[in-house]
Amino acid sequence: MSESTMNVESTVIDGSFYQPLESTRLIRSSNWSPNDTTIRSSKTIPCVTKSEQQLYKLYAQALADSEVTHDWSSWVEMMTINCQKCCSEAEISHPIAFRTGRQSQLSQNIRMLQIERDSWLLWNRARDTLNNTRQDLPEVIPGSSDRLIVEHHLLNNPQLRMAKAVQGWLQTTKLDERYQTDLKMAMTKLEPKRIYWEKTCHFLKSSYNANIPNPYITCLDFDAAHKQKRRLCDTDEQEENDLLQIVFSLLRVGEYSKAKNLCKSTGYHWLAALLSANELYHDENYYCSEANDIVFPVEGNQKRIQWIESMFELCMDMRLKLYERAIYGLLCGRTEALIPVCKTYADYLWAYTSCYIEQEIHHILVYAHQNELNDVDKHRVLSNDELGNHQLKMTTIFDEILADCPAHIRDEALLPFNQIEKYLILANYDRLFDSILSFLHTNESNGSLLRFSTHICLFLYEQNHSENFNQKNFIEILTTYIGHLIELEFKDLVCYYISKLPLNNQSTLMATFLDTLSNRQDKEHYLKQGFTYKIDIDTSLLKLAANQQREQTFDKNNTDEIISTNLKNLNENDHKQLEALKLLTTFLSTQTLDALRFANRICRYFLNDAKYEGIRIALSYFPHDIDIHTIEANNRQQSEDDLREFKAFGAYIAAIEAIQRWSEMHQKQQQQQDNTSSIVRDDQAYLPIVIKACYGVFDYAQGWLLDSTNIHQSLPDNESRQIETSILRHKCIPMLACNLFRIFDLIKEDQETFRLIVFLSDNRKQQLYSLFSKETLNSVLSLTEHAAERCLDRQQQQQTDETTTISYFL
Repeated sequence: MSESTMNVESTVIDGSFYQPLESTRLIRSSNWSPNDTTIRSSKTIPCVTKSEQQLYKLYAQALADSEVTHDWSSWVEMMTINCQKCCSEAEISHPIAFRTGRQSQLSQNIRMLQIERDSWLLWNRARDTLNNTRQDLPEVIPGSSDRLIVEHHLLNNPQLRMAKAVQGWLQTTKLDERYQTDLKMAMTKLEPKRIYWEKTCHFLKSSYNANIPNPYITCLDFDAAHKQKRRLCDTDEQEENDLLQIVFSLLRVGEYSKAKNLCKSTGYHWLAALLSANELYHDENYYCSEANDIVFPVEGNQKRIQWIESMFELCMDMRLKLYERAIYGLLCGRTEALIPVCKTYADYLWAYTSCYIEQEIHHILVYAHQNELNDVDKHRVLSNDELGNHQLKMTTIFDEILADCPAHIRDEALLPFNQIEKYLILANYDRLFDSILSFLHTNESNGSLLRFSTHICLFLYEQNHSENFNQKNFIEILTTYIGHLIELEFKDLVCYYISKLPLNNQSTLMATFLDTLSNRQDKEHYLKQGFTYKIDIDTSLLKLAANQQREQTFDKNNTDEIISTNLKNLNENDHKQLEALKLLTTFLSTQTLDALRFANRICRYFLNDAKYEGIRIALSYFPHDIDIHTIEANNRQQSEDDLREFKAFGAYIAAIEAIQRWSEMHQKQQQQQDNTSSIVRDDQAYLPIVIKACYGVFDYAQGWLLDSTNIHQSLPDNESRQIETSILRHKCIPMLACNLFRIFDLIKEDQETFRLIVFLSDNRKQQLYSLFSKETLNSVLSLTEHAAERCLDRQQQQQTDETTTISYFL
């Protein structure tokens, strides 16, 4: 049937309410936690109603409530109600958009909400139909009830139950406010009549005795126009077209009673009788006791099998009107008569599903009554070829739609929500997940699609359907939704959904989430929330710390022998590492060793970059008197080595600070103009503290930044750690020694110079001079030479003074 032909009789009802799906990108929304956690402040999402801002938290709340009650049917129903409520409130606020200039964006968002709502209605109706079939049906008495025969068959045929659920869903979603308004407006054109074809009858009566040609029918049989090959009066012709279209529109939304009443009120009793003939036969009197005085009316059509055969023939009669044939095709389950009046993908799916149901019912009744038929009738009604009808199957309906529909219907069928609904109907969860992932990979961020997809996957996962699909796909979908929540800054929902992931994936995503937070207060807040949802916070923090590690080159060649007072400032990455360390020391109650090891790692980086402030901050996060007994670890020796390394950084910082303090005192002393020879110099008084701090590094127990054992060889980062500590020893020990030598040279403490030389060359102290480069060693020897010269000069002067004294006395 061509497109132009399809639209000839479409003047009354325009059933095409579906627009192409467009992606909607939400910006931000208010935050919320399912278990009444503190709601964090956030901005308002532009172009989105307040009710939609709450939809995210309502979804999570419904899911959280169902975890307590384990009533997943109620959960699906609650999700449907929440989405319906949000959609209704958004539709109410829609007129306001005309004054704000946001009408286009808001209309798009509302359309997406409507599709999301319709998808929940499908899943809710399908599950209710599958799980609530009647189990108390009486046994069927032969010849008593076709209705009970069909209902008994429904108990054993899940495909037919699903088809009826889909049919009811398509009828419900079609019957929206606009559709009802259009129906009412169309029905106002039809006036109640005692008889049909009133204008034609009036013409025949007035011209009965006149000798004028009569182009109209001469009897009131409903098929008189075809028998006599004459037409109706133009007004009756138009009214009949309108009536047939309205009747079909009522049947499209399942309003059979209204359709029959409309036919009766307009005089089309024969059409009302045809609609009634589709009802299943049932005689309640067979199931009443003999003492019952009430006689129940017999319902339905006892000759429905034969009546269906007549409908088959009528719906293919091309002389009949388009919508009349569509009505007959619907009643007998023939898609060829229904498809020409379908305008949307939903209409196509409804047509195929309805025909499948009618065909199934017909075959159920044929096989139930085959013993009542003679051989000729039995062969005729059992033969599909004789009926000329293609037998539909629920599993192939979608493929047949794509094979026969126009291009625009095919494009609509392949849209994301329609594909998801398809796999939900077919219970093909593996393909469902693949389809969702493909849309997520190829489409822009779509709040409604992602919300619905994620919660459908969560429902299936919670219902132990995980064996029916790839768990990796489930993880990717839920991870994408969590990323969407983070992007919208629904941070109070993130921990809850992270807790729905498998245990081995929770820590990684929690660490990623914490990394997106800008300050430590927020991180601590959501770490506490993570504890509430039983997320492995220890592992999450360790992974967060690992994420903060940076690549750094440890240059072994050191040309800077002087400790500068102009130290490097900490950058943003440094502060992130320190925040991660603070979180580790705050929340890792049973894994202090891991926090200590991370502190050692970042301290090595800070020391290599001369960022001593970072080391001071890292040291401040641990107790001042931390010892091996405060660290809980399986390997005590390993703990001792890590603790030694941590305290080694403290010893080095103490030496650095002492040198810097002495340098400040010395400079200040040099700037004084007064004679201070009789006053004790501050730098000289402070010198013992400097010497003690530096020797605390040189004479560090078992060697500065050296392990007492080889226990770290078992750690994965042992090789890099050994390289880093070796480089730092080659840089820091010579630099510290050179600074101390220069201090001695400035204040002419020659004996301390010789003492330090002896100490650095002592075999029992690892011969620290071996760490010096050739240039550094030459510098040290030069300073030592200066000290030696001064000693010799003093010795020579002393001998001269003694000789002078002796000569004086002589």
